[in-house]
Amino acid sequence: MAKVKLLFGNDAQGEFNLDKPELTIGRSRDCDIQVDNLGVSRHHCSLVQDGDNWKIVDKGSNNGTFLGTERVDDQILKNGDRIVLGKFSLVFDAFGYAQEEGEKKQTGPGGMGSEMTMFVDPEAIKQMQQKMASESAPGAQPGTGTSTAPAPIKRMVLAVQQGPREVTCALVKEETTIGKGIEADLPVRGLLVRSLQAKVVRLDGGQFRLVNLGGWRKVSVNGRAVSDHMLQAGDVISIAGTPITFKKL
Repeated sequence: MAKVKLLFGNDAQGEFNLDKPELTIGRSRDCDIQVDNLGVSRHHCSLVQDGDNWKIVDKGSNNGTFLGTERVDDQILKNGDRIVLGKFSLVFDAFGYAQEEGEKKQTGPGGMGSEMTMFVDPEAIKQMQQKMASESAPGAQPGTGTSTAPAPIKRMVLAVQQGPREVTCALVKEETTIGKGIEADLPVRGLLVRSLQAKVVRLDGGQFRLVNLGGWRKVSVNGRAVSDHMLQAGDVISIAGTPITFKKL
């Protein structure tokens, strides 16, 4: 049985067996593999069985499906191929089997049969990262998840409301970009928005600066247009009507 490994950058997020003829991938909760990221369309692509092979099929996604660096619509997969969806990727293993799959969620009420949806739960990933940080801290007691060291400092994020859910982009890089291009860390669409419209620069001392990268579309903070602004927790950045909150998480 084949499997895929879901990665964010180079960090593994879960493994999934290809155990039915088609597995859907996207941001929607009804996808077989849910990728909770604004750069991924609700129904982005599918892994489809084709005889003895598997292929990746794009479902009309906004930002495209890539095999390595090449954008594809319908492509047979080879062992080791990397399917790229924005900042996420899926590595295809033609001969693998996931002993522990990503967390499963029942799609209907109890008693409605055995149909299950595999998904990547952002809250579960966050809890796992916190546990790992706790156990690796000085004074930690192995296997207990407890530590005598102080709790980790909260990190700063950009938060965007997506319907009933809040989607966040952690500010862990020296520069985090905002725009409508696939290369942007935080996608924002709208009239006159550039591929890279703005960036948040991480400074020494835990400070962050917002820089407008130019063009006709203005960038505002708390209702005032800015070109260069030192951010404070709680600031609301607005680009093309999309509010983006700078806060601790």
